[in-house]
Amino acid sequence: MEQNPVARLSEGQRECLRMVYRHLETKEIARALGISPDGVTQRIKTAMRILGVDRRRDAAIILAEAEGTESYPPLVHPPRDIAIAPDPATFAPSTEGKWQSGSSGEAMREERAVFVTAPPSQGPAMRLPIGGARPDDLGWLERLAWIAGITIGIALGFGALVGGVEALTRLIRG
Repeated sequence: MEQNPVARLSEGQRECLRMVYRHLETKEIARALGISPDGVTQRIKTAMRILGVDRRRDAAIILAEAEGTESYPPLVHPPRDIAIAPDPATFAPSTEGKWQSGSSGEAMREERAVFVTAPPSQGPAMRLPIGGARPDDLGWLERLAWIAGITIGIALGFGALVGGVEALTRLIRG
């Protein structure tokens, strides 16, 4: 009689699969367990072979079901293009009488707060390709505009340098 494949998993393999189930990467699992990433990979591959699956996520789900773990956890690192609903924050009362948070000056929930927004800008603003912006924030047209602008700036700078050197040589000779 064949033994349950989940029962054949070692405790190290189970720990790795539990962390895979929580959406952790190999390096994060290695850091948490104090072993090398290659050790984590070997444990997961061996567990996948024992359980007869091709994907690590499937192995983690099989272990979670065998252990009676509740529902599949949400992503640890949600995709950056999906906005997450913010938790309602509590605002402290304003120190200026003009913009009082509540009728009696008490702290209030975000839903009741009055937000003052800046007037809309005239046309789209050109965003900088450096700083805190993510690489995918700029579209292809904006990238092309920045490349052209930087190229023109370099050409003007080089022309000014050549003109300055020429003026300096005329001054020295003449």
